[in-house]
Amino acid sequence: MRAFDFPFETVEISCPVCGRFGRYSKERFVERVGANTPLPTALDIIAKDCPEDRPSITNMQGRCRASYPQLIQMNSPSNPANSAN
Repeated sequence: MRAFDFPFETVEISCPVCGRFGRYSKERFVERVGANTPLPTALDIIAKDCPEDRPSITNMQGRCRASYPQLIQMNSPSNPANSAN
């Protein structure tokens, strides 16, 4: 999924390790990271000033866990929209 495809008008980003939390309008988020930027890369852009290193192929010990809580909740098995009928 690209930044432009984000399914909500507000983009939330949080990190359980350092406690950071932020919201962007989707329009501002797209301006900041680029419309065609994949969401994992967009997190790298947004969290670049995090005091913790981001995990990567060359740094599996990185502790930064910035994520999109809206997408996690949306894809959670406890979300009624994901229940089988």
